Amino acid sequence: MSAVRKTQKKKEAKVIQLKLIKGGRTPDLDKLVHGLWTLAYSSLWNNKEFSLNETEELKELLAEHFENSRNSKRNFKDLVERICLAKRFVSRRKGRYISKPIDWLNINYRNGLVGTASWLEEVKEQRKSVPHYNEGITTLANGILKYMESPNIMVFLRYRKMLIEQKQFDLLQIFQITIINLQYIL
Repeated sequence: MSAVRKTQKKKEAKVIQLKLIKGGRTPDLDKLVHGLWTLAYSSLWNNKEFSLNETEELKELLAEHFENSRNSKRNFKDLVERICLAKRFVSRRKGRYISKPIDWLNINYRNGLVGTASWLEEVKEQRKSVPHYNEGITTLANGILKYMESPNIMVFLRYRKMLIEQKQFDLLQIFQITIINLQYIL
C-alpha cells in the first residue's frame, strides 16, 4: 500500500459523524422538543393550525430552552410542569390568555414560558412541607415522557389511571389530547 493511501485511511478514520437534526439537535433532543411542542400545542393552542414551517420555527424556540441543560429529561419534565401551571393560570380567571406561540415560547420573552420558572420553584418549595402539593403536573410530565420512550397502551392506561385517582381531570384531558397528537397527528 502506498504512503498516500495510508495517509488517506488515517484521515478517514479520524472523521466522527454526529447525527444531527435540522437546527443542530441530536435525535434524542429532537424527540424531547417534538414531545414538548406537542404538549404545548395540545394544551395551549389546540384550536389553531400551524404550517410545517411555523411548527419548525416554534420547535426551534423550544429547543433553546434545552441549551446548557445537563439533564435533558429532567428539563423536559420541568418544562411540561411549567406549561401545565400556565394552562391552569389562564383557566382560573376569565380574560387571561397565553400570548401567541412565537412570543410565548421565545426564551427572551419574560412573560412567556421563561416567566414560569419561578412558578415551578414555588411549587417545589411548597412540596418540602406538603409532599403531594400539585403532584398531578409531575404525574403528567412523567407520563408523557414514559409514553414517548415506550408508546404503548399499558403506559397510557397506567398514567390515565393515576391522573383519575388524583382527580386531576384537567390534566387528564391534556394527557389524552397530547397522546392522540403524538400518536396520530403531529
